[in-house]
Amino acid sequence: MFLRQSTSQVIRFGPFLDITDGVSEETALTLAQADMRLSKDGGAFAQKNAAGNATHDSDGWYSTTLDATDTNTVGELILNVHQPANTLPVWMRFYVVEEAVYDAFYAASAAGIPSIPANWITATGIATNAITAAKIAASAITSSQAPNLDAAISTRATPAQVNNEVLDVLNVDTFAEPGQATPAATASLVTKIGYLYKFLRNRKTATSSQINIYNDDATTVDQKRTISDNGTTYDEGEVTTGP
Repeated sequence: MFLRQSTSQVIRFGPFLDITDGVSEETALTLAQADMRLSKDGGAFAQKNAAGNATHDSDGWYSTTLDATDTNTVGELILNVHQPANTLPVWMRFYVVEEAVYDAFYAASAAGIPSIPANWITATGIATNAITAAKIAASAITSSQAPNLDAAISTRATPAQVNNEVLDVLNVDTFAEPGQATPAATASLVTKIGYLYKFLRNRKTATSSQINIYNDDATTVDQKRTISDNGTTYDEGEVTTGP
């Protein structure tokens, strides 16, 4: 039994048979909202959302209403009803399907499954639907259609635009020199180039044991390097933060 997703519908379930003999039909049960429990697409059972008792219809069969919340999940919907003191358990399985799928089969004048063209896989069918230069030209995007393109497509950068942006970063954008810190072994390319330019451009002083690299102000020591020379080996240590 198929149900339309997120739609209020009346369902019937049964028959309810006496717990003692398993044959006699129970026609006067009071089946409250809490007695009717639903499992949605494999989920845990919980009482149905629609309020109200079930109504006896005929021969131990009852009807109740499921509301849009009860049918809001596509997949198997199990209704479980059990009053151990009065009747054998009753359960029903339904299948909730998307609105469009349900309407395609059960709405007024529904078309159902569309028919497959008789020649769709024949040589004639393939030739008729083959991609040709004429069809590509006929389907090409024109300047009047371009504004209707999805933004995700219409705003994509061209190779030329990407190239211009890269050149802009290299030739126009400016970057501040690295500050007073020990250069990290792992750093961005911008930072590494910044240190090279700083050490080439800025003021430096040296003693017999240390080289100092200054800030742009030529006063503040930002980095330093320990040096030594024992007459055989000249050694420069790693650059660290100043002063």
